[in-house]
Amino acid sequence: MQFMQQQQDLNMCSKMDFKKIGDYMNYQLATLFGLGRLPGGGTWASLFVLIVTILSKDPSNTLLFFISITFLFTPAIYKKSLPLFSSKDPKEFVLDEVIGMTLALFIVHTFSSIFGGFIFNLPDYINNQELLFFTTFIVFRIFDISKIGPVGWIDDPNTAPVWWSNIDSSAKDSAYINVIGDDIMAALLTGIVVISILSTCLWVI
Repeated sequence: MQFMQQQQDLNMCSKMDFKKIGDYMNYQLATLFGLGRLPGGGTWASLFVLIVTILSKDPSNTLLFFISITFLFTPAIYKKSLPLFSSKDPKEFVLDEVIGMTLALFIVHTFSSIFGGFIFNLPDYINNQELLFFTTFIVFRIFDISKIGPVGWIDDPNTAPVWWSNIDSSAKDSAYINVIGDDIMAALLTGIVVISILSTCLWVI
């Protein structure tokens, strides 16, 4: 009888330990290993994606890998880590910025790779690709921080005009859609702005 009680105690301790380990891992992933806890965590997370992409030998594959992993696992990480935060849209959760920044870089990189030939009158030590990526980073952060237009409407559907609410009625039903959707919209708008700049340079030069 005593042996059975000891076994039950051990099993309970093991379950508790595994839960603690699971919570710890979910928290680390949700905050991108602590970056989300820093002031301006979303900017640091975006900068992390930027640096990894610039240092990568093959940006296309790197960005595709990021997109696949984040879109696949972020919903589960968000759901499991939510009890560890005090709100449904915690500032510490930065995987949405990772998705948005990755998508923005992928859009710009794909466009520049397809059309190419963008020649900027810059010093030789500045790599054009790095300039494109850094410009994308700046524009994405502007959209994500300012929450201008559709970015803000997705983040907080109550601020959206009536016509937008009719189009995006599903956003009110899911906190995750609001959390992730504004960064995706910021990425799309970033792609439009940066591509417009590139197109202008292509015609002018």
